[in-house]
Amino acid sequence: MEIINVIDDRLLKVDLEAKDKEEAITKVCELLYKEKYISDIDSFKLDVLKREELGETGIGNGVAIPHGKSSSVIKNTVSICKLKDSIEWESFDGKGVNVIILFAVQDDIESAKEHLKLLASVARKLGRDEVIESLRNAKDEKELKECFR
Repeated sequence: MEIINVIDDRLLKVDLEAKDKEEAITKVCELLYKEKYISDIDSFKLDVLKREELGETGIGNGVAIPHGKSSSVIKNTVSICKLKDSIEWESFDGKGVNVIILFAVQDDIESAKEHLKLLASVARKLGRDEVIESLRNAKDEKELKECFR
C-alpha cells in the first residue's frame, strides 16, 4: 500500500499557522473532523497526545509523523500539512518541525496493519533527501501531494 493512494486532497494544507505542537495537532484534527474522518476532535486529539507522550514523533529534517489509534476515527487516513513557520517539537535531531504527517487510525487489528503499511510507505519516501527538500519547498497543496508520487 502506497501513501499516494490514500491521500485525500482535502487533508492537505500549506501555510498552516500554529504557535506550538498542541495547536498544530488541534488544527489538523479540525480538518479531519470537517472532512468526516473523525467523529470527535477532543477525543482524537487526546489519543494523539497520549501517543506523543510515549516517544518522539519528530523524525528529523523538520518532519513529524504524529499518529493516533482511536475509536473516534471513522476512516483511516493521513493528513499532510506544511506549517507557515517552524514550531518546537520533540525530534531526533533536536530541531523544529515545519511538516506534519498525521495518521488517523481506527482502533482495530486490520487498521493497525494498514497503518504499518502506510507508515512504511512514508518512511521510504522520507528516506530520500529530495523528497524532504520538496516537502519544505512546496508552495501549494498540489506540490505537497506530488512529493509522495
